Amino acid sequence: MTIRYKPFPIQQRFHRSNAKIRGGFAGKRGGKTEAGAIETIIHAEEKKGYKEGSIDPFIGVVISPTSDMLRRLTLQKILSYGSHFISNHHQTHQEFHWHNGTIIYGISADKPQRLEGIKASFIWLDEVFQMSEQIFLESMARVADTQGYIWCTGSLGTQYTNPKSHWVYKHFKEKPLADSECFEWSTAQNPYFPREEIERLKDTLDPRTFRQMFEIDWSVPGTALVYDEFDDANILENYAYNPRLETYCVIDWGWTHPMACLFIQYDPIRDNVYCFDEIIKSKMKIEQMYNLIINKPYRINEWICDIAGNQEREQTGISNVEWFKGKGIKFKYRTSAITHGVSILRSYIRNTKGISRFFVNRMNCPKTIDNLYNYSYPEKAGIVTSENPLKKNDDAVDALRYYIVNKHDNSLEPNPVQMIKR
Repeated sequence: MTIRYKPFPIQQRFHRSNAKIRGGFAGKRGGKTEAGAIETIIHAEEKKGYKEGSIDPFIGVVISPTSDMLRRLTLQKILSYGSHFISNHHQTHQEFHWHNGTIIYGISADKPQRLEGIKASFIWLDEVFQMSEQIFLESMARVADTQGYIWCTGSLGTQYTNPKSHWVYKHFKEKPLADSECFEWSTAQNPYFPREEIERLKDTLDPRTFRQMFEIDWSVPGTALVYDEFDDANILENYAYNPRLETYCVIDWGWTHPMACLFIQYDPIRDNVYCFDEIIKSKMKIEQMYNLIINKPYRINEWICDIAGNQEREQTGISNVEWFKGKGIKFKYRTSAITHGVSILRSYIRNTKGISRFFVNRMNCPKTIDNLYNYSYPEKAGIVTSENPLKKNDDAVDALRYYIVNKHDNSLEPNPVQMIKR
């Protein structure tokens, strides 16, 4: 029996390696999971290091971060190439019985207890960046008796502000383990990935996100600033309100922590976002905020806020959103991870090709500009220590993020967008 698989050069080197521990780290859609699945099939067929007649069966283990990823992605990749080698597939237990007696157990990293007692000859850890170091260390213990093999595959993502702090970097790059080998390649090195898609990604992603997601860039950012690309090119001296463009009012609720209200226009022809006015003040009553907004000479097409606006206030017993609803105003919101929204806003500040699509009016938005220049990650001894920014200088940038994830997040389907209801 054969498989139809045409590896490109870096995949060939990965497969030819005799290292006991291998890392295959590639850009998104770079073909690293494919390489991991093929390597699993090779080991299941060849039974490397196995003595026929042994009491113990030849056992392999495939590990994914979650049960859903294991079933939906990792094991499906094995099935797509090797289904004709499998004599029995126990879907409930995610277990493959190979035609030659090999047994492969599928295990999720969120249920590591299933590894206990297994004497494995090989283990594949897929999407390893989303796993704990403990899973990797336990895997090494599971192959110790058989002197078996481990290979890890995965891609960096935008959630890794400081990739060098991840345990994968420590074991494969900083102080490589004995008898280990690390293979890295970008998405562009996959000849089957469309070249035009690479160009589209450069148009829509900021440089840092593109490098991490599609080029495997381990470099620690030279600054703890979240929006380090923001500069004078993103600042307009005196923006003129354009009544022909859609206008958005975006609110980040607050009291002791300042409440921030931003006025934004979007030009769909140029794909440009303009933040042209702001109201940012602490201990401001909601009635005062409402009057300040309504007295602005703008025609507001849509109102956006964060989910905190749906919480009841002690003073009135109703939420800020409900209060505005009494004035005939309905808000939109969309829940989203901070890192995800930050990444999209970065792409508007400056994309990979150096094009800016986000601009701020200097005259009317001094606090917003100050936030963009100073919003930062926590750091210690020059190393970023968390993927979430500090809760400081964040009022206006939080409001910007709410706007971005509601209007420019193409990764989500329309149905997650909801009108806030009481």
